[in-house]
Amino acid sequence: MRFLSIRVVSLLAVLALADPSWATQFSNDQSDIWWNANENGWGVQFVQRGSTIFATMFVYDASGNPTWYVAALQGSKPNGVLTFTGDLYTANGPWFGTNPYNPANATGSKVGTMTWQKTSGNPGTLTYSVNGVNVTKSLARQPIASDSYSGTYMVGAHLSVTCTNSANNSTNDGFSPLTITQIGNSFTMTLDAAGCTLTGTYAQNGQFGTASGNYSCTNGDAGTFELSNMIVAPYGMLGLFSTSSSVSGCQNNGQIGGARTG
Repeated sequence: MRFLSIRVVSLLAVLALADPSWATQFSNDQSDIWWNANENGWGVQFVQRGSTIFATMFVYDASGNPTWYVAALQGSKPNGVLTFTGDLYTANGPWFGTNPYNPANATGSKVGTMTWQKTSGNPGTLTYSVNGVNVTKSLARQPIASDSYSGTYMVGAHLSVTCTNSANNSTNDGFSPLTITQIGNSFTMTLDAAGCTLTGTYAQNGQFGTASGNYSCTNGDAGTFELSNMIVAPYGMLGLFSTSSSVSGCQNNGQIGGARTG
């Protein structure tokens, strides 16, 4: 599969595409609710901006009473491992029904530290301590509801093409009208400029979506595709895009994204 290869629109592709796996320019976006599916009832919420994560953890104390902790985690990449770490705090304040609210009564105290480490794939490792109690958990993004990508778009793409015959290797920038029809987990995408239809299954992974299946094109090309790290908004969509042709022996890998037109 190849997009309409028009170099003059390469700037459009650059402007339209912000690789969602590096959404903050520092790292892949960790913003989400994270949980352990085998330990329902507690979790941690991350909100990331740049290289900083604000974490809110909701857990239970030794008596089973609900409690929560907060931390501002600073990011680094020691040995290529995405790592955020910072001090962990508990907080106390006035009753929520107090009127007027007196912010002077809101206090916090350090109880330990928190570290979040993330490699490739979905799970990450949360390590924290509270008053000398050390905990390590493997967490994944918690699914809440599926996004809908149904609509029409004008998308740009930047794709690296690698073929069995290396003479056909290339890097392509292009654009195309795109139509997505999504019903439940059934996903169909049509790229008009390439004359290709992609049909597969959609799944939600926290704030990100994935879709995979088969494609076929009017020029006789066919194979499999995968969209990952998908993000949708009222004004457009982004995703990582790959295909593997069973006809030409070529693979496309890159980014796709653009503005919603309907």
